[in-house]
Amino acid sequence: MRDVLSRYAPYLAGCRTAIIQDLVNAPLGPILSEYFERGKMLRPLLLFVSTSAVGGDPAEVVAAAESLELLHAASLIHDDIIDRAQERRGRPSVHLRIGVGPAVVLGDYLIVRAYSVFGKMKSGRMPEALGVLSQCAEECCRGQVEELTSEMEDSEECYFSIVRGKTASQFVAAATVGGILGNGLPHQIEALRAFALNLGISFQIRDDELDVTDEEARTVKRTGKGKGNLASNSRPTLPMIYLEKYGSKAAFQKFRQMRKEGRTNSELLGLLQDEGVLERLANIKERHLRLALEAVDCFRDSGEANAMIAMAHAVISRDS
Repeated sequence: MRDVLSRYAPYLAGCRTAIIQDLVNAPLGPILSEYFERGKMLRPLLLFVSTSAVGGDPAEVVAAAESLELLHAASLIHDDIIDRAQERRGRPSVHLRIGVGPAVVLGDYLIVRAYSVFGKMKSGRMPEALGVLSQCAEECCRGQVEELTSEMEDSEECYFSIVRGKTASQFVAAATVGGILGNGLPHQIEALRAFALNLGISFQIRDDELDVTDEEARTVKRTGKGKGNLASNSRPTLPMIYLEKYGSKAAFQKFRQMRKEGRTNSELLGLLQDEGVLERLANIKERHLRLALEAVDCFRDSGEANAMIAMAHAVISRDS
């Protein structure tokens, strides 16, 4: 993965610089800029790799990458308000610094600005790419609304429906937009879409897994939600869904009691291990990894295929 980051470092740096410069004229721009100085920029990276995979020039899609990162940042601001998160990228969450109302509007501003930036693209296929971007943004919103308004049945079907919308859609947007702007063929773009969908699902599963297995200090640093995050979170995560579905009744009742008492995540780890939940998580991650790798088989033996393979492995094994 270090080689991939090194190869695309100039484009990622160009994207980050463009965002910082663009925010000079944004409301509360100096505050917003602090959050863009950090972050993995995984979605812009996926866009650059996808553009290269179909023979395009990543230097020509920096504006599209900037647009994706602005949309992602907007979703994080809104998510932090909903989740009452205390920290984002090593800093207090935006809504804690400026208030909920201004933070909502800033998130909205970033969405509008993202589309303005995307309009800078000169590609003849820009309308097609814009349509895909908008569709994926809609899916992201649908996933968020489904999570907030559904009865949240503790089922895999409900969980994966939300994940495909809220999380994976952003990865799909990055890959397919990159493929379109790189002038890819239909079968190539479909392969990129399938890869990104499974990459996004794997990303969320690993997120849920880290909520259980990560060291407590890392969890605080990563999510800003403090100890006991999993035990106090009302959103069913995949470990909890599997615990209820496949674990013993006694184990699930014990979990419910631990959650009621506000016990820390680390205390749940042994319980999930004993009930076989962690093994199930590993298996489902491997399944989506396999599907992702199969999807990019049409790019076999290329540097870009190797980059996507490295990204897929990095996503399911990351520790933050």
